[in-house]
Amino acid sequence: MQKAYVCFSFDDGRIDNYTIAYPILKKYQLPATFNITTGYVEGKFQKGRLTYADPMNMQMVTELFHDHHLEIAGHGYWHMNTVEDIAQGITELKYHLNAPEGAINGFASPGTGLDMSYYHEHKQELSDYGIEYIRLSLRYLSNRHIKTFIRKVSRVLSFPMLYRLAYQDTLMDTVEDGIVYSVPVLSSISVSQLKALISYAIKHKKVCILMLHSIVEDGMVRDNWDYEKSKFESFCHYLSVMQQQEQMEVVTSQKAYELLKTRK
Repeated sequence: MQKAYVCFSFDDGRIDNYTIAYPILKKYQLPATFNITTGYVEGKFQKGRLTYADPMNMQMVTELFHDHHLEIAGHGYWHMNTVEDIAQGITELKYHLNAPEGAINGFASPGTGLDMSYYHEHKQELSDYGIEYIRLSLRYLSNRHIKTFIRKVSRVLSFPMLYRLAYQDTLMDTVEDGIVYSVPVLSSISVSQLKALISYAIKHKKVCILMLHSIVEDGMVRDNWDYEKSKFESFCHYLSVMQQQEQMEVVTSQKAYELLKTRK
C-alpha cells in the first residue's frame, strides 16, 4: 500500500553530521543521505570558502558508507555543477571508499545551481558516471510569487500552516527525468512547522526530502544553515513515533527515488 516517506539529505560533509547528527540518527534508527563535497572532505578548501564548519575526514565518511541505514551521494568536488566537477567528485569519492559498482548513484546539486538545459545536454554523461538521480531544492506547481512571499513570512511568524502551504509543492508523488526536490531546513524553522509539513505528507502519501547542512549544539547557530541539536532530536523522535505507528517511513534519497519511480 502506498504511504508517505521522509528523507534526511545532508549537504557538504560537515563534521557535525558525524559527531552530532549521526549519533541521533542511530539512536532512533533513522536512515539518512550524506551528500559529500569530495574536495572539502579531502581538506582542499580554505576555511570559510564553503562554510566555517570543519569537514569530516574520509575515515568518518567511510564509516557512514558502511552503515547500511545510510547513503553516501555526491555533491561535487569543488561544490560545482559542471559535469567535470560532478564526475571528479564521484570518481574520487568511490576511490576513497572502495565503493562497488552502483554504490554511489545520487548527486545533490550545490545551491540548486544545475541548469536544466545543461542537465539534459549532459544527462548521458552523468549516467555514464553512475548518476541515477539529481536532488534539487524547491519547486513551485502554482502561484510561485505568492508562495515565495508566504515562505518568507513563515520564517518570521513561525505559523505551522503557513510553512506547510509555502513548501507543500516540493513534496512528491511521482518522479520525472531523474529529478527529486527537497525542502531546505533553515535555523529559524521550528519543529512544529516541520511536523505540519510531515502531517501533510502523511495525509496525501507524499515523499518529503529535507535538505540540511549543519546540526549544532544549542545556542551555537552561526548562519541560516545551522539547525540546533535539541530541535533535530525532537523531530527525529517524532518521526520515530510516526514510523512505529506505520504512518510513514524514513528512507534514504536513493530509496525514495526508487519508490517514486514505481508510482504512476
